[in-house]
Amino acid sequence: MSTVWGYCRVSTAGQNLDTQRQLLRQHDENIKLIEDKATGRNKEREGLNKLMERLQAGDTLVITRIDRIARNVKDLLLIAEELESKDVTFVILDLKGDRVNTSTPMGKFMITVLGAVAELEINTLDEKRKMGMQLAKENGKHIGRKADLTLDDLAVKEAIRKYKEGKIPVTMICEQHKINRMKFYRLLKRHGITKESN
Repeated sequence: MSTVWGYCRVSTAGQNLDTQRQLLRQHDENIKLIEDKATGRNKEREGLNKLMERLQAGDTLVITRIDRIARNVKDLLLIAEELESKDVTFVILDLKGDRVNTSTPMGKFMITVLGAVAELEINTLDEKRKMGMQLAKENGKHIGRKADLTLDDLAVKEAIRKYKEGKIPVTMICEQHKINRMKFYRLLKRHGITKESN
């Protein structure tokens, strides 16, 4: 005989499960509740793991919202795939105001769309990053770690002037102009600047 399971979770011990319990029982008064009070950032939660092992073909798993069971869309899709392989119906009571039920064509479609959106988002971000790097290279911008200090910086120019005068110690010059001493030395070496090159 098939069973309707409800899964609810709070991320901290101080939070309350009552609202989730109420919503799940309104969906099915005979629902069997599995609860987690976890701060885990992944889906490896004790209650959820036990539940996934107990689920049988024909069962239904109900959650109130996505964030109760998954940390992101990718995580949700992995869980949804596992449920599908077990022949378990997945019900989300509130997905942006809509109810999702994978036993219906529309429910399956919505999960598929979520998967497509997640994949598109990952690909788009990767494409944007690559395009940004290419544009930066074409415009002669430095890619990677920024150069330590530049000669265009007014504070650096003033620090070099004082350094060349040789009247103030480098440590004091760097403190006055809020410049990292090691970076300043590297700049001097890189451009061959010495106290004598007035």
